[in-house]
Amino acid sequence: MGIEAVDVEKLSPPPEPYSHAIRAGNTLYLAGQVAFDRDGQIVGDTVEEQARQVWQNITDILEAAGSSVADVVKVTYIMQDIREISEEFPVREEVFAGRPPPAVTAMQAAALGLPGLKMEVDVIAVMSDG
Repeated sequence: MGIEAVDVEKLSPPPEPYSHAIRAGNTLYLAGQVAFDRDGQIVGDTVEEQARQVWQNITDILEAAGSSVADVVKVTYIMQDIREISEEFPVREEVFAGRPPPAVTAMQAAALGLPGLKMEVDVIAVMSDG
């Protein structure tokens, strides 16, 4: 089984040496996504606003790989303040409407990549064989 990087034209290139996603067989491993727009600027001041941008970025990556949120099996949230995770729930419910929610882990970090970031979201998706 080989591994390949997923090219994502809708996102700015990673600012460090990493790939937005790696495909290994039918499994996609996404790098943690934050609320950056195409220019690398933070979108939103609230957890809900940032969550919407994060999930748009994740959707763009999955689509570039030929996948979708329907294939997501595991989500890890890294929060600036774990007490704010409930502000993200409505967004997650929209993203995964009509299907069982994925397995989720949430934790708090002492700091995220830049001041102003509220969360980072890491996703694993398993694509169907068809």
